[in-house]
Amino acid sequence: MVTTEHKESFDITVVGGGMVGLAQALLLAHQLPNTRIAVIENFALNVDTPLQPSFDGRATALSASSVELLELLAVWPSLQHYAQAIRHVHVSDRGHVGKAEYSDAENGDMPLGYVVDNTAFGQQLLNACAKNVSITTFAPAQVTSVVPVATGMRVDVVTADTQCVISSSLVVIADGVDSALRHKLGVGTRVHDYQQVAVIANVAFSEPHCGSAFERFTDEGPLAVLPMLNAENKRQTSNRTAVVWTRPKAALDETLAWSDGEFLAQLQRRFGYRLGACLRVGERNFYELKMVFACEQVRRGIVFMGNAAHFLHPVAGQGFNLAVRDCAQLSAVLAEANERGEALGSLPVLQRYLEAQQTDQAITSQLSHNFIRVFASSHPAVQLGRNMGLLSMALFGGLKQQLFGQMMGKALPRAALKRPQ
Repeated sequence: MVTTEHKESFDITVVGGGMVGLAQALLLAHQLPNTRIAVIENFALNVDTPLQPSFDGRATALSASSVELLELLAVWPSLQHYAQAIRHVHVSDRGHVGKAEYSDAENGDMPLGYVVDNTAFGQQLLNACAKNVSITTFAPAQVTSVVPVATGMRVDVVTADTQCVISSSLVVIADGVDSALRHKLGVGTRVHDYQQVAVIANVAFSEPHCGSAFERFTDEGPLAVLPMLNAENKRQTSNRTAVVWTRPKAALDETLAWSDGEFLAQLQRRFGYRLGACLRVGERNFYELKMVFACEQVRRGIVFMGNAAHFLHPVAGQGFNLAVRDCAQLSAVLAEANERGEALGSLPVLQRYLEAQQTDQAITSQLSHNFIRVFASSHPAVQLGRNMGLLSMALFGGLKQQLFGQMMGKALPRAALKRPQ
């Protein structure tokens, strides 16, 4: 029962305390150090045992550009102890000769990216937010409405015993792919349903992965095997991986009904013995695969961010990395607007952000989408073309550098963020 009512005022309110929402709050606090930022999350946000659903046993692949942003926010020094460096990437087409490989030796001996456990990632983001005097967290709390008013935006928030009205110049909505607020605000979506599901699990192999990541394209869809640290955080001897296995939606019930032994046997048949035998599998989860774009990403006083703005197929691991680049671009545009004396929630300011980030969003989403279209085709001419493409990357370094440069977030202009002198 709600027992008290009160009013609060913040410059910016972020709805959603997942990885994108917390990263956005930290970037805003860094770029606009004198602003007051509220973060509102449905679930409890406990530094020791975060309950937010995105802080689960899954893993996130971080591109080199995302790591640079985490370094800027001083999150990376503590997070890197939980991160497995990707030293080698192997891309192949099951049943065909085409393949492409890329290693840290071709990237100035720098890691191609990192894989981090979501639980550890969430804890480090929460730690950073808790230490930041510009950020106030409301959790568990529910946003019941976001309404434009003459002075900006009104956000109605309900907790277990409090009803709060928050006034803000800008509301950043990062409440996930099935955004309740996006629906309440009448913002539609463009959806491409791949009729696939991603089955995710941690799998141990008999051989150490040595920092190698694999993207294996099969007749059913891509199969990604990403290197992870083992339970003791040892990098050199770890045989623990994060598996993202794309399966037809019609095969989901069968897949979930498999025993651990049957799951490992089927995985072995699809992936092969590049890391030896499949030994153990952890808890299995799944989610449906769609490409979803909000029909409106900005309105006066509102920006949709993360999966609430766009949700991509996980092939090539671009979803979170694109989202954090969006967060950086918004922060840079708002910092510039603030210096000019413009209202943070004004539509021209938010349209400048979207214009600056549209090319990155278009190229990255089409990269993921076209991977699926090309490698899912059984047409002989398409199969020949994609294998010629993989072979061409093996022969011509420029093509390979261009593709992997995009995947690492290096191929497009960066947000003009203010950095320490």
